[in-house]
Amino acid sequence: MRGGESLLALRGEAVEAHRVIIPPRRVRPATANLNPSAPGPYSRRTVSHAPSYQQPDLVDVWDRVSESYKGIDLSAPDHQASMRRFLEVTGDPRGRSFCEVGSGSGTTSGALAAMGARITLVDLSPKSLAFARRHFEELGLEATYALQDGLRLGFRDGSFDVVWNGGVIEHFTDEGKVALIREMYRVTRPGGLLLIIVPNAHDWPFRLGKWIAERRGKWIFGFEDDLAEGRFRRLAASAGIQGAAFQAHNPIVGWWFLPYGRRITGLLGLNTSRWHAKRSRFGHALAMSARRPG
Repeated sequence: MRGGESLLALRGEAVEAHRVIIPPRRVRPATANLNPSAPGPYSRRTVSHAPSYQQPDLVDVWDRVSESYKGIDLSAPDHQASMRRFLEVTGDPRGRSFCEVGSGSGTTSGALAAMGARITLVDLSPKSLAFARRHFEELGLEATYALQDGLRLGFRDGSFDVVWNGGVIEHFTDEGKVALIREMYRVTRPGGLLLIIVPNAHDWPFRLGKWIAERRGKWIFGFEDDLAEGRFRRLAASAGIQGAAFQAHNPIVGWWFLPYGRRITGLLGLNTSRWHAKRSRFGHALAMSARRPG
């Protein structure tokens, strides 16, 4: 799951649409097989000697997931609510530099670019990055595209005002989670913001739906180790993050992972922007934000 909060909700639909499973498992460190010849003005720094703390077939997994991106509807109530919460944390994006590490579809970053942000998209899936580039071009928007592993970003310290991702670090082992948080923090400018959004392990309808999907052969998102606030806080502290704030919202989307869940929430009148934006300990989207001192 990646590409910001837009894909947090889309996964429920994708689970119903796909029947290929990548069994979740803890895996040994492996080097990603990146393809720098993918179309687009990509930077080509890869991670050829560093451990990735991810499954060996990572690029193949996310290339396949990219086929789901075309189903994203940014006008839907869940996406509107997610953008509202996003902007509450980041503030006005106009004139500021945003780097999305593990950008997937790039649709949330596209919305930020339309508001006047300067965007850099980082992903190790050539197909995902190509999708994001097409999305930006269709909207007449500009971005910098980097085909990189987020564990070794090819940017100087303090390069961006906001460094963020949604639905990325849960696909790493704990060592990888800490390494990725630390690397994202490194390229955040002093006074800038680090924002990381994950599926909330306290969202029990989601966890049940995920379990069902795995056993039915419909889980396409590979190894995933979701986080609750306490564990997320400890991992952030291990990465050197101090003063982080945590909040969860959207208690509705998790139900969409259950059979007929989306239909039921619709019949109950819960598929509204107000409900999707609702803060809750059990909300699907758990966000960690931290200002870098300076």
